[in-house]
Amino acid sequence: MRILGIETATASQSVALLEDQQVLAEAAWSGAGSRGGKLLPMIDSVLRTAGVAPSAIEAIAVSVGPGSFTGVRVGLATAKGMILGTQAVLIGVSTLEALAAGCALRNAIVCALLDAGRGEVYAGLYQYTDAEFRQLCSEAVLSPEAIAVQALALTAGDIQLIGDGVARYRERVEVAFQGRGRATDEDCNAIPRAALVARLAFRQLQKAGETGREREVMPVYLRRAEAEMNWEKGLVKSPLERLAHGKGARLGARGAGG
Repeated sequence: MRILGIETATASQSVALLEDQQVLAEAAWSGAGSRGGKLLPMIDSVLRTAGVAPSAIEAIAVSVGPGSFTGVRVGLATAKGMILGTQAVLIGVSTLEALAAGCALRNAIVCALLDAGRGEVYAGLYQYTDAEFRQLCSEAVLSPEAIAVQALALTAGDIQLIGDGVARYRERVEVAFQGRGRATDEDCNAIPRAALVARLAFRQLQKAGETGREREVMPVYLRRAEAEMNWEKGLVKSPLERLAHGKGARLGARGAGG
C-alpha cells in the first residue's frame, strides 16, 4: 500500500511517501513563520522523486495534533482536499504518538512532551509491547510536574522522555521525574516525522481493516486558541465593534474641533 504521510503540526514539518513500511521519498523543512505555503510544493516534489502519480496513492496519513493550530489545520485541509479526487483513505494520527514512535523501546514507557507554551506541555504516555504500540493515558496539556506524577505511577523503573518539551523545561522535568526520566540530547531534539505518521497509519489500517474508512478525521487541539480566549475576555473586538468605536472617535474629534 502506498501511503503519503504529512506532518505539519510542529515547526519541523515533513512529507513522506511509503510503500507499506518502506520509505520511497521524503522531504523536511522548517515551518516556523509559515502559513503552509511550502506543503503542496513539497508533496509534489516527493511524488516526483518517487515516480508516483497522486492517483496511485492509496492512503493519506496526516498528523492531527496537538501542536500548532495553524499547522494542524493546513495539514488536515490539504489531506482532505487531496482525497476528493482519488480513492485514497484518510487516516489521522496523533502527533504525540508519532513523536513517541521514534523511540519505541520494547516494554519501556515513553513520555512524549511537546512545548505548549505558558509553562505547559502537550503530553502522552505510550508503551511498545508485543509488536503493539499502546497509549497508556489520555493525551493532555499539563504542567511537567503533572505528567510526571502519572508516569511515575505506572512503573518503578526509568521512563524514556522525548520531545522539545523536555528541552524547554529540562530542570523542571528532571526534578519532577525524580531522576527516573532519561533523555539524551538527541531525544530532546526529536521531532514527529511524516514517515512515522505513515507507518502508524499503516498499522491502523491493518488493525481496523475496512472500518478505518468510516472514521471522520478531526483535529486534536487539547487547548483553545489564544484568539478565542482573548475574545471571551473582551481583549479582542469584533469588526463591527471596531468600526463603531472608530466612527465614534472620529465624530468626537469633529465635535471638539467644531
